[in-house]
Amino acid sequence: MSLTQRIQSKVRLATVAGAFAILTACVPAAIGVITVSAIDLVLERRTLGTYVDDNVVELSIRKEILQTEGLGRNVHINPTSLNGIVLLSGEVANNTQKAQAEAIADSFQGVDQVVNQLEIAGKSSLASRTNDSLITAKVKTELLRNTNVDSTNIKVVTERGVVHLLGIVTPTEGATAVELTKKVSGVARIVKVFMPPSY
Repeated sequence: MSLTQRIQSKVRLATVAGAFAILTACVPAAIGVITVSAIDLVLERRTLGTYVDDNVVELSIRKEILQTEGLGRNVHINPTSLNGIVLLSGEVANNTQKAQAEAIADSFQGVDQVVNQLEIAGKSSLASRTNDSLITAKVKTELLRNTNVDSTNIKVVTERGVVHLLGIVTPTEGATAVELTKKVSGVARIVKVFMPPSY
């Protein structure tokens, strides 16, 4: 099966699953912490080579999305990569676009799992994105100032006031990072995607 066929197959399956989820899911609390618990990989702290690989994966996914018919500049999607885990955040118009983006990210070599946090909504405004950037900067500053957290192993992405924490951390570091993020003004919700380090 070709790459295009694999992507199309995943899109069909994910679209059906997404539609079912909308019909059956309860409305989540507006404020709180969401834990993405599907990740069961044991990963080492990142090396310099991994940093480079993460950047390559992010750029490759972003480029493919921009060149894909039906996505391109019609959507606002931010891929964030960390040791084989790709977080998709931003906004798309429908479940088909959401599934397309996930299938594209999942098709790249080196990607072990895709955490799809795309919202079905209109593209965020410049003012909203500016505010998100400010929140991200504040969270990163809090993490950097705290000696109990290795901030180099946590990526911070904010979309519409929802802060995504993607990192390789110990349970103590993870709990500390969440508590520090809660203190930042403007944070509506926290989504944590934490992986345990191996030494």
